[in-house]
Amino acid sequence: MSEQDVWVAGLNHGAHDSSAALLRNGQLVAVVEQERFSRRKRAMDQPPVEALEWCLNHAGITLSDLSAIGLGSDHDVLAQWLGLTPEERRTELDLDNPERLFPKSVFGASELPPVVPVRHHLAHAASAYWASGYEESAVLVIDNRGEDESTTLAYATPDGIETLESYPIEHSLGLFYRIATQYVGLYTKDGNAGKLMGLASYGKPLYEVGLSHTPDGPRWKGVPSATTTGRALPPERTRQLLAFLEEQAFPYTVGLKDDIFSYIDFAASVQTALEDTILGLLRDLKERTGSANLCLAGGVALNCTANGRIAKEALFDNVYIQPMAHDAGCALGAAYEATREVAPQSFRPDVMDHALWGPEYGDDEILAALDSRGLRGERLTPDELVSQVASVIAQGGIVAWHQGRAEAGPRALGGRSLLGDPRHRSTLVRLNTIKKREMWRPLAPSVLADSYEKYFDGTPNPFMIMAAEVRPEVRSLIPAVVHVDGSARPQAVTREANPRYAALLEAFARESGIPILVNTSFNTAGMPLVNRPEESVDTFLDTDIDVLAIGSFLVRRPQ
Repeated sequence: MSEQDVWVAGLNHGAHDSSAALLRNGQLVAVVEQERFSRRKRAMDQPPVEALEWCLNHAGITLSDLSAIGLGSDHDVLAQWLGLTPEERRTELDLDNPERLFPKSVFGASELPPVVPVRHHLAHAASAYWASGYEESAVLVIDNRGEDESTTLAYATPDGIETLESYPIEHSLGLFYRIATQYVGLYTKDGNAGKLMGLASYGKPLYEVGLSHTPDGPRWKGVPSATTTGRALPPERTRQLLAFLEEQAFPYTVGLKDDIFSYIDFAASVQTALEDTILGLLRDLKERTGSANLCLAGGVALNCTANGRIAKEALFDNVYIQPMAHDAGCALGAAYEATREVAPQSFRPDVMDHALWGPEYGDDEILAALDSRGLRGERLTPDELVSQVASVIAQGGIVAWHQGRAEAGPRALGGRSLLGDPRHRSTLVRLNTIKKREMWRPLAPSVLADSYEKYFDGTPNPFMIMAAEVRPEVRSLIPAVVHVDGSARPQAVTREANPRYAALLEAFARESGIPILVNTSFNTAGMPLVNRPEESVDTFLDTDIDVLAIGSFLVRRPQ
């Protein structure tokens, strides 16, 4: 560690998706979500203590080595919007309490470095722009809400990120989509917006669902105006929109999840309205900035279907979305902005072109996890491992793949993945059964980047975050990854970003002629992605997975 190094951490410290990131001289060293350690999906109501502890341990530093800690929202501003008294701020909104975030039992009694609150939408915007490598860029942030806004248009240059326009929570796109998910009966505390997106492909946009773009920004047209503010606003808007939707859209009933396919046309209507509204905002943004580049952030930026349409409409030449576009990514954005504040001369961010920034475990730790569970694995060279895994998959097997550093973000990207053969639709059935997922939900492909255009019509993306059309002439070759509307959300894999995973794709191509694998997250319903070897081994034993490839070991199911 150089004496001149400037270390800065960032935290998303809200009520969900807590996370930690660590930068050295503005360059990403580590980022991880708290859920991967606590094993509570989305780390609801949990501070990112273990996430921060891991980041510091990974770098071999302590809290006292940090020049600053950025927080991914400003809770003083949030308290004002909520209408809290100072006492209520202290007792009801204590998520930024240092004793909660930096307990002495974990980090010792050393003096804290400066703690820098960063506005939530600025943290989102920073997480995308500073990681994009663009010299300048238009930026659109869309989520449920920040402190007091829900949509932000901005323009970013090396001098910083300038807010051009922001729109209030009353007409939030993220809140709208969440309530629509509730109307269908899919909403849980885990969110499940992705399920609504998947359901939409089965239907047609037949209904007026209230969301549109206007000269004044996004509006819930036809829905009564809000009569409350602050903490009473989201519950009121939920009641208002649900009542409106019951009048507008079949089956005219909230939450019949046992009759989920009665909502397919409603879901399609919501998805189309969301996309049209986003495109309206992007036209405004293009007119105001003239930029050829676009950065997207916020929870709505995880909507692959919308992102695919944005790329297809080609309002911007280049589109960048980092893999933690949801609130977990605010840790990264807060770290960027805090570095710029305390040490601008040391701020040298680089491009985030892969997501493998989480924990890695050595073969000794893996062997201990296997031994403690009475399992034996065959120790192989890297070439032997990928060859045997490719053979298992080509013969119809399902492989759990735990290799190298873990992914940042909600999608498996070749670090903690469940893999299968895309040539057989039965692979989707098996994987959805193993994961206890609804059978109508699609699975995504990983494809070697240099083969992308042969199979997909769209924009290659390394983060599985942008939908594309599967070319009609190849759909019958890879039916397990083709959704009902002919789409997929492919991950383009390069040898530079993930050499071992790329080698597996190459090995499978030699076995099958297809440089594609079905890739879904290594977890089961309601659980975060696996992280430690113990979790990978336990999930392997508790499910019908055929083979576990973990580190140097290939573990076959005990007879």
